[in-house]
Amino acid sequence: MSNMGAAINRKDKTAATLVEMCSVRLGKTLFGVPITHILEIVGGARPQPVPLAPSYVGGLVHYRGDVLTTVSLRHLLDMPPREGAQDILVLESAGGCFGLLVDSVGEVLTVSAADHEPNPSILDERRRALFNGAYKLKDSLLVMLDPERLDPIRLDAMRSGGAQAA
Repeated sequence: MSNMGAAINRKDKTAATLVEMCSVRLGKTLFGVPITHILEIVGGARPQPVPLAPSYVGGLVHYRGDVLTTVSLRHLLDMPPREGAQDILVLESAGGCFGLLVDSVGEVLTVSAADHEPNPSILDERRRALFNGAYKLKDSLLVMLDPERLDPIRLDAMRSGGAQAA
């Protein structure tokens, strides 16, 4: 009987380490965002440019009667801009709500903490600041994005801090 109890406890611990991620694509790369930070997915959005805004700002969109600032993941990763409509993940962070522009939103994936790998040491400092490791999937990797690290307020502080430190 005690062995059976130990097996049940192990199952409970394993179940507790499962995390649900929303998968998104940017080019050929698969990224993941914890669903607990996602308020909504807006498809086919065309953000309006903001003159004199930091280059990572993808534009503004109308969202439920408000104006939502979007962050261009393509710009943050030095990828060329995408022509046409993009999908937006409306994310919640300590600084408030913002949109993350991605090429497309995929499915919700359940990943195990046992499959998580930290950022590689060869990753440059800027990408290390954006990524939170990766999960090994059957045929690919799911690069983790942390919404707190992508918040426009934090990105602006990092940009200002980097300029002051230089």
